[in-house]
Amino acid sequence: MDIRIRIDKLRQERGWSRLEFARKIHISYTALKNWYSEADCMPSLRVLEEVCRAFDMTMSELFADVDGKTLRADQIVLLDLYDKLDDKQRANIILIIKALLPE
Repeated sequence: MDIRIRIDKLRQERGWSRLEFARKIHISYTALKNWYSEADCMPSLRVLEEVCRAFDMTMSELFADVDGKTLRADQIVLLDLYDKLDDKQRANIILIIKALLPE
């Protein structure tokens, strides 16, 4: 399942309008609407963090079963640990991971 579809399903389960949800995650209604009208428009990491806060769930819970597969145990551990970091630590982790990957 596309993460945008999962987010929309969770939003609807809570009975929130798109406008109400956009306010909860601190983005404009237009930005939220673009997720559904533009195939390559995906929420940023910062927005996904806000989504998790709004739904009171971890990133691993949000991404569980996305695209028809479950996350591996190591992926869940990484996401749960990442959720515990502050913004500066998260930025540093992303830089470290990018440095480890071949160009």
